[in-house]
Amino acid sequence: MSMIKKICFYIFLFFCLILNIVIDYNIKNYFLVLSECFGKSIVLNGNLYTLICVIFALISILIVLDILLVFFKKQEVNKGINFKSEDGTHGTANWMSEDEMTSVLSFDKPGIILGKYNNKIVRLPFDSYFNKNICVFR
Repeated sequence: MSMIKKICFYIFLFFCLILNIVIDYNIKNYFLVLSECFGKSIVLNGNLYTLICVIFALISILIVLDILLVFFKKQEVNKGINFKSEDGTHGTANWMSEDEMTSVLSFDKPGIILGKYNNKIVRLPFDSYFNKNICVFR
C-alpha cells in the first residue's frame, strides 16, 4: 500500500472516531429527528441510551486499537530491512557491493559458477539460503 493510501486510511479512521464521539454526545437529538421523520414517538430510556453509548464507545476503542496495531506491526515487520527504491515497477534488484559478495558468494566451495572476480571463480554455493534465480549477461 502506498504512503498516500495509508495516510488517507488513517485520516478516515480519525474522522470515524470523531463521528462516534459526536454521535455519543448528540444521541438524544438524533432520536428527536428520527421521531419527527417517522411521525412516531421514539422513547429513549436510560437502558437504551447506555447500550447505544457503550456500542459507540467500543467502536471508538476498536478504531484506536486498529490504528495502534497497524502502526506498531509495521515497525516490527520492517525492522532490520533495508528497502530499495519505493517504486518496484521494474524490480528491486541491485548490484552487490564487494562486502556483500564475500559474505554471500563463495570462491572455493562447490556451487553454480557465476563468473570471475579478481581472477577467482565466483560461485553461488548449493547450500545458500538464496534462491537460484540467475540473470546471465554476455
